[in-house]
Amino acid sequence: MKKRLIMVLMIAAFSVAAAACGSSKSEETTAAPETEVQEETEAEAEVSEDGEEISGGAVGGMVTDDGEYIEEVFVDGKITRIEGDVVTIASSEGSTLSFDISGAGVTAEERADILEGAYVETAYLDAPDAQQPYASSYMIVLMNLEEQADAEGVNPTFSGTITYVDINEIIMRDANGAEVSFDNSMARDVTFSTVAAGSKAQVTYMGSIYRDNQISTEEGTGSGTPVAIKVVTEDAVNSEEAAANYIAGPVSDITEDTITVDTSYASFTFNADPSMLSGIEQENSVTVYYEGALSDERSVQAVSITKGA
Repeated sequence: MKKRLIMVLMIAAFSVAAAACGSSKSEETTAAPETEVQEETEAEAEVSEDGEEISGGAVGGMVTDDGEYIEEVFVDGKITRIEGDVVTIASSEGSTLSFDISGAGVTAEERADILEGAYVETAYLDAPDAQQPYASSYMIVLMNLEEQADAEGVNPTFSGTITYVDINEIIMRDANGAEVSFDNSMARDVTFSTVAAGSKAQVTYMGSIYRDNQISTEEGTGSGTPVAIKVVTEDAVNSEEAAANYIAGPVSDITEDTITVDTSYASFTFNADPSMLSGIEQENSVTVYYEGALSDERSVQAVSITKGA
């Protein structure tokens, strides 16, 4: 009798344990699909969100009719040329690639910032028969031409076609048809022909063509019309004179390690090694070659100084 009671109790204990295990497994089984579904939903939401952030439509590869997957290649670089809808960039890897952005879904507002000198990101399908210009699936501006120039520590350069020019003003039309006016009073012309309406040219300038980015000051290039430093026509773009950065004019002030030169627009102060300033006095005409971004609001470094303008 005692043995039978013990057997009954053991069977009852085993049944309870088995029921508990079954319950636990059941809970695990039902919980797993929920987690899986949730993770899949989150992944889908992440892809969707990324797609919305990138202007110009869907991002990713595609599957051909033959079932072959074609990967989308992402490229970033600086725009070096724009011809209609074809944008050429020097990629960060050092290659030069051209893209047709007519089907990239770029809005008019976004297109306004797609200018030579801007830093952009784009993508295209790396199909076996793909050839330049590649069909861009999207293009976004990471840094406009002034932001990119600032990152390089140089003055920005605006490229386009001259529509009007005189000794005080030069008006340029960019690749998108917008016109920008520059103060031309101190600009140095670099050309093998002539700086005239209809000529394609590059204007290196101080200040900003983006009104919202300008600093509100009563003096200097932080406000008002951007000021042209040099105007280089297309035929002289690759010349040594186009690459040179210098200011010429009379000396208005000189210290042990600085020199100030007057131009028709403003005075410019340069930091200089004392050896460069030897024999130079006020009112001497000089040519100061410099590096960095020229500004009438701060000093810039002189690399060499010669007498004579």
